[in-house]
Amino acid sequence: MRGNRRVIDPSALDPDEAVHVIKAALARTRTRRELVRELAVSAVGSAVLVGFAGLRPNRAFAQAQAQPVTAYVFGGVWKKAIAEAAGAPFTQQTGIPVRFQDPYSWAKLRAMHEAKAQQIDCASVQGTEIIMAGRLGMAEPLDWSVIDRTALHETQLARPYAIACYSLAMVLTYNTKTWPGSQHPQTWADFWDVQKFPGRRALRRDAQWTIVVALLADGVKPENFYPLDVDRAFKSLDRIKSHVKTWWQDNSQAQALIEQQEVDLIAAMDGRANETINSARAPYRVVWNEQVSTGNGQGWMVVKGGPNPAGGQRFLNIVGRPEAMAAFARMLYYAPLHPKAYDLIDPAIARQLSSFPDNVQNVHKVNYEWWADNLTSVQRRFERWLQS
Repeated sequence: MRGNRRVIDPSALDPDEAVHVIKAALARTRTRRELVRELAVSAVGSAVLVGFAGLRPNRAFAQAQAQPVTAYVFGGVWKKAIAEAAGAPFTQQTGIPVRFQDPYSWAKLRAMHEAKAQQIDCASVQGTEIIMAGRLGMAEPLDWSVIDRTALHETQLARPYAIACYSLAMVLTYNTKTWPGSQHPQTWADFWDVQKFPGRRALRRDAQWTIVVALLADGVKPENFYPLDVDRAFKSLDRIKSHVKTWWQDNSQAQALIEQQEVDLIAAMDGRANETINSARAPYRVVWNEQVSTGNGQGWMVVKGGPNPAGGQRFLNIVGRPEAMAAFARMLYYAPLHPKAYDLIDPAIARQLSSFPDNVQNVHKVNYEWWADNLTSVQRRFERWLQS
């Protein structure tokens, strides 16, 4: 011990230390900015932050520094949110740095696996890709000797290789300057109705999301949705194609369209839309009716063949807990899947999440099994259609 500073072996730390820090920070703060500042203060002031400037590391910490955890994530504010909500507390608890690589690309992750040159330890992946990763042998089994299963909820464990953490939704988002009153678009059929609701439109350049939206706009009933009538979806898309100003590919691009008010209507991911509305004071509103939800399909997995799979398992022990999910929701407005997370979320923020009770009417949940079998062929057809 030197002065008042202790050198602590990360392997001896209480595995719950990070979640205690997050929970305390959530209790003491109300806004995103306050939470970020509180977590930073906690990190500097805590004895468990063994990498504190000026502190001479012991052998265990030097070994931890030599083995960082590399996490593959979506870019922009998503990366910043997960780094603040889970990355910093994880390093605080373990002494292990987390390197966040972005933007996430399934094709790149698969290519590294097939080349036996995997650089990723853990990744935040979507439901279709979780299924495909299991089929292709790309995912490590969850190590329950490291991950505390009792800290998780059953809804998080639908897949054997992943811990589901957040619910994302594709939502209709409209410009309130264009439609300031109650007569605004409220359904995907309204999005398609260019006579009643003229304006600049943006859709996602991704078959999985946009095909579903096209079928909802065409009036397909829930009981008739799967297997998808792909021909019908493209006929629906034919009607809207010439009215779409932008086919956005990256969530950061969608946020820029909202912030710069370049469109009147956009199909956007709910967390990104609300983050832009709140942080940039963008004059838009999310319509929760007919949201297209990931359900419990969005999750974290440990990647087979990565440089530090043991570190990846330890990171999943933090990122899957309600405290980390609550902090992430505070940062980026994506709904946590663990019910206890809501006990830590301010009601004003909870009302902006896709799973808030008032927001769950007419929800369409993506059938990831169907998409795992059909995504490649449908995406190719979608790209050909866009270029035709």
